[in-house]
Amino acid sequence: MPFFSFAIDKNRLKTDEECINYVLIQGSSNINQFEFVNFDPNINLSNSRTQIQGSYQNIQIPVNKFSGPNNRMLNDFFEMLKASKHPYIRIEIEPREKADFDEVTGLTNFRTKISIAGNTHTFIIPCQISFCEDSEMVLEGDLEIELSDFEIKPPKKLLGAVKVHDEVFITFAFKYDLKKT
Repeated sequence: MPFFSFAIDKNRLKTDEECINYVLIQGSSNINQFEFVNFDPNINLSNSRTQIQGSYQNIQIPVNKFSGPNNRMLNDFFEMLKASKHPYIRIEIEPREKADFDEVTGLTNFRTKISIAGNTHTFIIPCQISFCEDSEMVLEGDLEIELSDFEIKPPKKLLGAVKVHDEVFITFAFKYDLKKT
């Protein structure tokens, strides 16, 4: 049994009545598992009303708005992501018109640039597109990254007795108001 545990109520992430924005980061160490969630990503719709057809969707996730299992782990998370120097995780998602639809899986593959701690990598992320209300679309996806790809050294604690694994899982849902796009 882990000495730290934290569980996100998965029912809070999406309900039938409401679709919400969130970013969930999950990882583990040789001792336990951890989760950090942010319900406040800033979805900048490339100047909203004056958006040019085919422009990327820009999303900024304030690192200091993540919540976690306890303050000590949360502060370690902020330090690991170099939040004082890089206060946002930045995501650029290609426009729907440029994305590839996979008929086998029913998912849409989006070319996505992710910047964490000042380092950027491009991924192809299979996403599900769903609709909420009359004019809202939700883009949901997940991916596995390695911290070392972003030049983040997985932390060690207690003189190396606790070692965070390099693999981290990111799950997200971004809600768009289609009236503005």
